[in-house]
Amino acid sequence: MVDAVYFDGETARDYAVSARIIGSSIEFQGQFLPLIQWSIAGLHPIDPPTDGQPFRVTHDQKPGARLIFRDKAFIDDLIARNSHLKGGYSWRHLGQVVGWTVAGIVAVALLGYLAMTVLPKQLAGMLPQQWRDRTGEQVIKSLVQTAKRCDKPASNAAIAKMMAALAEGGNDLPPVSIEIYDMDLVNAFATPGGRVILTRGLINEADKPDEVTGVLAHELGHVQHLHPEAQLVRLFGLQILISAVSGGGGSDIVSNAAGLAALLRYTREAEREADAFARDIMGKAAVDPLGLKTFFEKMMKLDGKKPGEPEGSSALDRIGNVFSTHPGTEDRIKEILPLPAGKQAVTVMSEEEWQALRNACKP
Repeated sequence: MVDAVYFDGETARDYAVSARIIGSSIEFQGQFLPLIQWSIAGLHPIDPPTDGQPFRVTHDQKPGARLIFRDKAFIDDLIARNSHLKGGYSWRHLGQVVGWTVAGIVAVALLGYLAMTVLPKQLAGMLPQQWRDRTGEQVIKSLVQTAKRCDKPASNAAIAKMMAALAEGGNDLPPVSIEIYDMDLVNAFATPGGRVILTRGLINEADKPDEVTGVLAHELGHVQHLHPEAQLVRLFGLQILISAVSGGGGSDIVSNAAGLAALLRYTREAEREADAFARDIMGKAAVDPLGLKTFFEKMMKLDGKKPGEPEGSSALDRIGNVFSTHPGTEDRIKEILPLPAGKQAVTVMSEEEWQALRNACKP
């Protein structure tokens, strides 16, 4: 039996107690403290044992409590029999640390998954329309820079003809504004706020109206599913996370090429959803879906790829053609099937209207 001092960790009061070792436990009690029994295995040193200094321990049952010994012989005997009281990491404590670390990593990974997949989709639909419109305008300015908008009545009428053809099957198309810009870039983009950008390079690369109509249908799928807004939420969330970790304020993601490319490059799930939307509305409207297929195959060759070759990463390092920001694997292309037998494809526009669209950016 040795004298000790006990703090319960709840009040500032200390209790003079008598302690002794009974088997695998240590018991102590005082004048105003009932008998308390702690297992020795659950003891942890608050400080490493030091000659001439009190030895303070706590317990798993009550981490805030402290039991303080001053009797050197008792301390030496207690530590000699229980090596985990020497301080440092025992295998048991190391296992606890590893367990806590793994649990923390799993929790962060789960939060990251929710933040990058589920939450952006949910939050995208909650964004105010005014904010979407303003952000979409900023994205377009950063994208087109000094390129002029090709705004001719004849070409605008051709665009309206494409939309009318897609809506012919009773499709509920999303509200959208479609603009053409005088850019060599072979691409089309959907931006926040329901705006779709077609480039001169894309229209010139197409051989027939069905190809442009197929690309437009794909972009309408992005608008319908709010993919631009979801991607913006995802990137802003990532920017906030990076800023929090680095301590920096971060830069505007839509004002630099890297951020803009990331914004316009959707996940494969988003691309599949846009593909499915395009196939559905083109099938209902009897617009030949093979136009989209042939255009994608053409883009594979334009991007330096041949069917059967794996996609490289070079195109992902810049804002490039339609394959750079709308990755199209062979599997996705194979899902684009012709209209069912007996279903005649409609004529999207006349040859005169097609030429008006192709000449949209000409003086």
